Amino acid sequence: MEKYLYFGSLGLHERQYQVPNFVGLALHPAHDREVAHDATTALPFADSSIAKVQAQDVLEHLPLDKMPFVLDEIYRVLKPGGVFRLSVPDYRSPVLKRRSIYDARGRVTGDLLMGATPYFDDTTSDARVRFSEDGHAHIWFPRYELVTHLILKSEIRKSDIKFYQCFLDDHTYLCEPIPENEMFVQRAAPHDTRAGGAPVSIVADFTK
Repeated sequence: MEKYLYFGSLGLHERQYQVPNFVGLALHPAHDREVAHDATTALPFADSSIAKVQAQDVLEHLPLDKMPFVLDEIYRVLKPGGVFRLSVPDYRSPVLKRRSIYDARGRVTGDLLMGATPYFDDTTSDARVRFSEDGHAHIWFPRYELVTHLILKSEIRKSDIKFYQCFLDDHTYLCEPIPENEMFVQRAAPHDTRAGGAPVSIVADFTK
């Protein structure tokens, strides 16, 4: 049976848990379908050995400067013809924009629902943001340009890349059906209707 990798805990409630090939990459494994792994370190699998990899709402919890390495590792372990499915929250989506904090230049600096707390820095007279340290905070805020920038810094740029859902700019978006291929995306249309049919997540496939 081919092994598929699922970044993060493979909870019993996840659709992917029903696919016996999937193995979760969890900091603290809770059952025998999970492997202990820190996502910022090298994957414990051989080159070109994995047919499918999925990262669903997990990479935004990792340090931004680690992303090229994480993507390099995913590309390394994928078999030729293997597929990596990426989904991260889209901070151009109206759902996420409403709950976010912005700096003076209009950039998202925190998500109030995902571990951000604003505070006033007396030493600089600036508004700043603290993040919870329990691993649940979003610590960077994906938009199409930032995701494509990270792709170009990684070996994964050599893949055949297909974006299904995302805001391309403040007014234009893609919202195409996502082939399930055993890699269900929960926070995407048509399953997630919070944005009235517009994207909630950036969803893309990378075929090696």
